[in-house]
Amino acid sequence: MLLGGGSFGGKQFLTPEAMKLLTTVQTGDLPTGFIENRGTNYGWGIGTCILRAPHPGVAATLSPGTFGHGGAWGTQAWIDPVRGVAYVLMVQRPDSGNGDASEIRRAFQQTAADALTR
Repeated sequence: MLLGGGSFGGKQFLTPEAMKLLTTVQTGDLPTGFIENRGTNYGWGIGTCILRAPHPGVAATLSPGTFGHGGAWGTQAWIDPVRGVAYVLMVQRPDSGNGDASEIRRAFQQTAADALTR
C-alpha cells in the first residue's frame, strides 16, 4: 500500500496528501536518523524516516526519497519508490544494537538488491 502511493488492490487507503506528509521531510535541515555520523543524510516525515542521500552501509542500495523505519529489536521496513521495492526484514534480536545500522540489515538489503538486478 505504501509502495502503491496509498492504494492497494484498487482501494485507496491513504490520500495523496497523507502520502506526501509521510514521504516529505518535515524537519528541515535538522540532522536526524539513527545512524551515527549520518544525520544529514536523513530527515523525518510524519512517522517515517526519509533518506535524503545514500551513503555507504545500509543505505548504499537505496534511492533518495526512500522512507521507512526500524524497530527496537532489529525489524526494518523501507520503501524505495524510485526502484519500486519494499524491503521488510522481520527479526527480533534484543542484542542487535542499532538495527538501523546493523550488518544484518545491510546484508539483507544488498542481497535483495542484487537479486532484483539479475
